Amino acid sequence: MPDSIHSEKTTVEQSEKLRVKSYKEAVSISPSINDAEETSAIQNVLDLEAYPDGGRAWLVVLGCFIFSAVTVGWGLAWGVFQDYYSEHTLAGTSETVLSLLGSMPGLIMTIFSVVTGKLGDRYGYKPFLAVGAVFWVASMVGTAFSTKLWHFFITQGILQGTACALVFPLIVALPGQWFLKRRAFAIGIIVAGSSLGGAIGSLILRAMLSALGLRRAMAIYACIDATMLSIAFLLIKERHLPSLPGSVSKKIVWFDRTFLVDPVFWSLGICLLLCIFGYLPPIFYLATFTKAKVPNVTQLNSALPVTILNLSAAVGRTIIGFIADRVGAVNALFCVAVMSGLSQLLVWTFVTNYGGIMGFAVLYGFFCGCAISLSPAVAARLYGPGRLAGLSGLLLLFNIPGNGAGAPVSGAVLRATNNNWTLVAILNGGCQVAGAICLLYARFKRAPKILAVY
Repeated sequence: MPDSIHSEKTTVEQSEKLRVKSYKEAVSISPSINDAEETSAIQNVLDLEAYPDGGRAWLVVLGCFIFSAVTVGWGLAWGVFQDYYSEHTLAGTSETVLSLLGSMPGLIMTIFSVVTGKLGDRYGYKPFLAVGAVFWVASMVGTAFSTKLWHFFITQGILQGTACALVFPLIVALPGQWFLKRRAFAIGIIVAGSSLGGAIGSLILRAMLSALGLRRAMAIYACIDATMLSIAFLLIKERHLPSLPGSVSKKIVWFDRTFLVDPVFWSLGICLLLCIFGYLPPIFYLATFTKAKVPNVTQLNSALPVTILNLSAAVGRTIIGFIADRVGAVNALFCVAVMSGLSQLLVWTFVTNYGGIMGFAVLYGFFCGCAISLSPAVAARLYGPGRLAGLSGLLLLFNIPGNGAGAPVSGAVLRATNNNWTLVAILNGGCQVAGAICLLYARFKRAPKILAVY
């Protein structure tokens, strides 16, 4: 009998070792990770054949898409708010201060996403999504009754930033529970929701603010958002993935040294830092740029390029995500970072009329936001999907300089150079191209072949 038990135990152990090995080869977990870390990385991931890659998974994507459109997408319509505040509610406030206000939600999101991501990995995603939805609606109601600058820093800054921190790292990680072959495509659709939300929101907001004023417009929007977030919450479902035999409940590792000592991680992180630093200024200042180049433009037409940019970004994030599943997420991230930077360097610097502005909005929008949508897929490719929410939150820390200082620095440059838009385009476009170059280390360290699908 003891021999029989021992034989059965050995067979199970060998079977699990083979399962771990095959999973490691399939999702390309870093070969530098030791056995204990490898086990942790696959602790909560199903076998390859168990990923649905469709069916109920698409309803989950729809729910995440709505969360993205309602919350994160709001920040992409900030240019409309900045233009409105500078002429009405906060007239006399400098463009730099207003752009700092617009950057605050993204800044807070990047600082605290690593915390919410790790907590979500440990305790589940839906409780944090529910709290994030409540915070968001509260921020909208609070904005309706704001009258002073510090009021807006609390409502549109702190409250909205906290809501985004509770939502974003979880909705981009959730497809990792449902998709394998179509993971980048699914994440691309979700992040495209933010672009679509920004596009539609910028048009609706411009009309509502002009016709109804701030308080009524925000009150109506609060009701709409509450309804949409309730529907999204009902659509979302988590998959409680099985653990390896003999495993114990996961502990939260706040500082994962396997990432911090890995040059590949820093290669990706610096790439994202530079790309995001150059990402927001064209979005924030495009309405102002339009007024500077086309003095007699109407209020609606000054906001239209921002809408077109966000619509193009929604299309780009979806198409690039689809392509990334075929050419490799890392390869796709390098290409879109280069194209985003070059569109600023070679197009924005020469734009002088409304048609050129619209053309730039389409081109830049298609590529600019893909760094954000591809980063979870790239992280999963480099390190496996087992700790994706926590890792996504950790990578968002590299967005802090861009979200916090990218647009304000451009505003300061404009003020110091008497509105030298060419210098702004060169600064931000150059940052994005430099970010693409930094990614090459991670790409060739993991996959040395030039034409490798990685």
